[in-house]
Amino acid sequence: QYSKDPAQILVRWSLQRGFVPLPKSSQPERIISNGQVFGWSIEPTDMAKLDALDRGKEGAVTWNPVDVD
Repeated sequence: QYSKDPAQILVRWSLQRGFVPLPKSSQPERIISNGQVFGWSIEPTDMAKLDALDRGKEGAVTWNPVDVD
């Protein structure tokens, strides 16, 4: 539907949620791909599907500064 790779979808999701993603790569083709996230958007129904994947703290794989008291 979007003809984008998974990383592009996730970077775009972050932008549409108001986050500032900081993608990184040492591969030139990936750096270019990470920047190709403008000029299109994820449909609201697909955004909702991605949002539903969130498992909160139980799904965290690293420290989250939002959770610090």
